[in-house]
Amino acid sequence: MKLEGRADVARTLADRLLAEVAAFAREHSLDEDAVLEQALAPPPRRLLSVHKGRPAIRPESPLSISTLLTRNRTEPSLAAEIASEIATADRVDAIIAFVTVAGVRLLADVLEDFSRRATGLRFRMLTTVFTGTTEPEAVDRLARLPGAQLKVSYDVRRTRLHAKAWLFHRESGLSTAYIGSANFTAPALASGQEWMVKISATDLPQVIDKFRGTFDSLWEDPEFEPYEPGSDASRERLLGALRAQANPRSTTTSLVTLRPLPFQEAILEKLRVEREVHGHRRNLIVAATGTGKTVIAACDYARVAEAAGVRPRLLFLAHRKEILVQARDTFRHALQDGAFGELLVDGERPEHFEHVFATIQSVAAGDIIGRFGATHFRHVVIDECHHLPAPSYQAVVRQLSPDILVGLTATPERSDGKSLLPDFGDRLAHELRLWQALDQQLLVPFEYFGVSDRTDLRDLRWTRSGYDEAALSQLYTGNDARATLILAQLARRVADVGAVRALGFCVSVEHAKFMAAKFVAAGVSAMALHGESDAEERTQAAAKLREHTVSVIFTCDLYNEGVDLPFVDTLLLLRPTQSATLFLQQLGRGLRHHERKASCLVLDFIGQQHERFRFDTTLSAMTGIARARLRKAVEGGFPYLPSGCTMQLDRVAKDEIVRSLQRALGGAESVVRDLRELAAERSTTPSLREYLAETGRDLEEIYPKSSKSGGWTTLLRRARLADGDDSPTEDVSKRLGRLLHVDEPARLGIYLRSVAAADTTMREASLSADDRCRLEMLDAQLWERGLMPTAEETIKKLVELPAIASELKELCEVLDDRVSVSSAIYPESAWPLALHHHYTRREILTAVRVLSPGQKKYVVQSGILKLESPRAELLFVTLDKSGTEFSPTTRYRDYAISRDLFHWETQGAASTRRPSGRRYIDSPTSGFSFHLFVRSTPDDVYAYLGPVTYVSHAGDRPIAITWRLTHPMPASLFETYATLATS
Repeated sequence: MKLEGRADVARTLADRLLAEVAAFAREHSLDEDAVLEQALAPPPRRLLSVHKGRPAIRPESPLSISTLLTRNRTEPSLAAEIASEIATADRVDAIIAFVTVAGVRLLADVLEDFSRRATGLRFRMLTTVFTGTTEPEAVDRLARLPGAQLKVSYDVRRTRLHAKAWLFHRESGLSTAYIGSANFTAPALASGQEWMVKISATDLPQVIDKFRGTFDSLWEDPEFEPYEPGSDASRERLLGALRAQANPRSTTTSLVTLRPLPFQEAILEKLRVEREVHGHRRNLIVAATGTGKTVIAACDYARVAEAAGVRPRLLFLAHRKEILVQARDTFRHALQDGAFGELLVDGERPEHFEHVFATIQSVAAGDIIGRFGATHFRHVVIDECHHLPAPSYQAVVRQLSPDILVGLTATPERSDGKSLLPDFGDRLAHELRLWQALDQQLLVPFEYFGVSDRTDLRDLRWTRSGYDEAALSQLYTGNDARATLILAQLARRVADVGAVRALGFCVSVEHAKFMAAKFVAAGVSAMALHGESDAEERTQAAAKLREHTVSVIFTCDLYNEGVDLPFVDTLLLLRPTQSATLFLQQLGRGLRHHERKASCLVLDFIGQQHERFRFDTTLSAMTGIARARLRKAVEGGFPYLPSGCTMQLDRVAKDEIVRSLQRALGGAESVVRDLRELAAERSTTPSLREYLAETGRDLEEIYPKSSKSGGWTTLLRRARLADGDDSPTEDVSKRLGRLLHVDEPARLGIYLRSVAAADTTMREASLSADDRCRLEMLDAQLWERGLMPTAEETIKKLVELPAIASELKELCEVLDDRVSVSSAIYPESAWPLALHHHYTRREILTAVRVLSPGQKKYVVQSGILKLESPRAELLFVTLDKSGTEFSPTTRYRDYAISRDLFHWETQGAASTRRPSGRRYIDSPTSGFSFHLFVRSTPDDVYAYLGPVTYVSHAGDRPIAITWRLTHPMPASLFETYATLATS
């Protein structure tokens, strides 16, 4: 029956029913209207709330449907809606950049009512002192509310926090969040044209989950300091910071606690690794200008002093007094000692010569080393140490014999070709990745445009270092069409070509002069500057660019080095370079912060490159994208870039780069070709370590996951640099790629020892129980089927495959160089698993003796594993089970809240009322210990975060549990596992 027919039948039945009721009333002499009213059911009503005492006013906007509030006259006011949300919430979290008294006044009554009925910490707010807008009275009033706590970010260098958002937690599950443009001010809440998105947990639960996880991480971030109402120290700290923002020229003499940023923590940990694991006491740190190299040096010194129980005699060398004064102040903050350090510069002389900040000229002129001896200063820091090869520096540094030497520079490659590395054991301790500094807003973001200039470079003479520069210069110099294109592209992307402060990097002096002449002819003020220019001309050129007398300086191999030109806002890359270091040095010239400079425009002019030219090295260094994923990134328009950065390629440039990536990342063929050429140049077969250093390739290119072939031995054979072609050896050679995650020094040590001696009996002697287990872990990775052999049987397998034994040795040496955590803590003595190091599930099962010699090899895939002896439970956590780069529906069930807190969700059946859940909540009295193993995606390996203890829980089936790590995780792991990436 059609719907219309059914409706007619319903109406007919209703009419008949009403007629019968009316007839009944008349028959019994009753009031017909009264009878009809009793016969009809009352209208349905909705249950809107359950409450004690005075009912709360519900928000006008639905709790179960997400919506956008835009200040439309048909919409409720933002202040009224937030007041209603607070009144009906169980807990409230807010993250607001600016808070004022007038804004607090609008919500004062509802906040006071909320605080009176709440118990415990129910209202949390994060705010900032940025721009000096926040009012201390507003912060103080909110912080005095019962159950309320406020934290303040005093870091105005990065101004990371611009968020304006509220989260209203409800135990009913109807949580809501407001995210948008409104600060906690009266104009924003009452009269401003603010847009706020209201998110409901009913239809967008993943957004609520992400808000909760990100807020919890920020709440535990040391950047946000608790504000204590009634505390003079808290109020003075806030007032001083707000005054400093309102009056940037004001100064403060108080010592601020120096907290290194997460990426700086990673560098500090790397310095520990170099000294404690590798025994390297002379270390070079490469980091872009403006990324806090002095902070790293100061914190490093403070930690060395704390560990030693005494402050070593310090010499800090720099080339300008201003740098020395700033460095001394930074060290004072790090040590919390306002009297630390003395200057030796411009006539100032130390009294004690214990902790000296000096120029190289002052040290040399005063014959300081001659007076006090080579070993007087035990800790030496050389800032801007790209100057180190100069005779004036060498004359001083070669006389020093410190226990620790730290070099700091942004530019390790010099125009004169001299290397810094001989003074640092021919190695870099750490090189800061550009994208880390960009994400931390320590540098301004770049706007990169790759423009095809259609210059044909395919037949140009090629050497191992790149294009023949004379031929390249000849091709570019006099190329009027290319110069016209460069001018046109610059004019297209800036409002006024004459208003830019630009550097153009050229291939030669002639090329620089040609480009300057073309720009001047077009009416743009420009000049050429190069290595032959005298010092006065260089100084004048910088001043002219700063004062806008000159708009563009074209240079050749001059401003690659550490020249401070923060006002540069445009870069013209007019020559191809595949040196990642040189490319980043050039890029870094435009990324320094400067007033009214929001970003740096980068125009890169790209020709048809030689088949040997590689874009992957520079693109990976610039973006932080792994080489294996670069092609997808290029084709997709670079969707994942450092904060604020953009990259655009025109169609021809994009096609050229994709073709280059296909050639460079083409697998074994390109690796074999490089191997043959390098061997021919050296007249000897390179080691794996030498090959990687010379070619700039990654270890992952030697052992690609996606290829059925690979392995160092296999590649050597294909390059005809090694004998043999047997399949068993090449199969194991490929499988050695399963060890690339190994970063535990003890494991690498026993693997090296097991293949180092020629005598099998020596290999079997004196194996500890842990070393036997480590060899069994090796076997489980390389031969994953069959029965688990003994350690001696594994050694025998290696002996029988000498090529593999040799390859394993070379691989372990490279892996040892990649170790990034110095700790060797084994929290459970029965297991050879080191904290914060990485393992596959198969290796973990072997280490905890689920797999042991004589048993069939297998893998337990469950998210939890109970052990009876000792009574322990292993928690295997995969943060993103989808394995995708971005998934808007990824639930934030598991994540690091801080370096010592971790949020974990049980399996769905676990209940607070059953043993499945009580054993977590009741620990440690339940008799179980719990150990956390975490990986980011299913393609990653687990990091062992160690034992955890119960802190709190929420919900049921599943239960959300917050664990406290017995040992805080290093900064590098926290950055990976936190909901809010900080690097």
